Amino acid sequence: MTSIVSICNLALSNLAKENISALTEPTAEARACKQFFEFERDLMFQAYPWRFAGRTVSLAEIANDKPRAWGRAYQRPVDCLHVRWLRPAYSTVDPVRQSHHEEVLNPFEIEGETIYCNLSPAFARITARLTDPSKLPPLVVDLLAWRLAARLAMPLTRDPKIRADAMKIAEQAKIDAQEADANEVRETSDHESDFVQSRDGVV
Repeated sequence: MTSIVSICNLALSNLAKENISALTEPTAEARACKQFFEFERDLMFQAYPWRFAGRTVSLAEIANDKPRAWGRAYQRPVDCLHVRWLRPAYSTVDPVRQSHHEEVLNPFEIEGETIYCNLSPAFARITARLTDPSKLPPLVVDLLAWRLAARLAMPLTRDPKIRADAMKIAEQAKIDAQEADANEVRETSDHESDFVQSRDGVV
């Protein structure tokens, strides 16, 4: 089963470094992995709308402190790394396939932990922070391992060439992982399931 330690060991192996058994080990490798793993994971999730990290959530309304600019205010969902779009009804359909004017139709502004918009109710499609590595597709695990390797290269090797090589491989891994993710979207986003259609507008 994929774990944080197993991903870190993939990254260390990419740098020809010794594996670790836990992030709490008193080694340079373990300390570096502990320092950078979560940051690199969240950065990877935030940079691309991964299908496996997508969630549609009903937003919780809060007091609106900008009534002159926006009709409603909502709490930003916990563990939300990126808000992709807002809609007035529950939906998981890619906005590109439904409308090219999603942002114009349902504009919003984010300030701190508050999302402002003119929708009521409001449903958000977000990229969530996933903390369970076993939920990651293999190509994404490979991408994260190479991104982490590039991040660890300088503190562990002090060799700019090793870092550059890791970054180059990480870039190709990103292309492969994103293409696989996009293929899944094309296969499944042309229609919503009967379950989604039946609960349209229902939390």
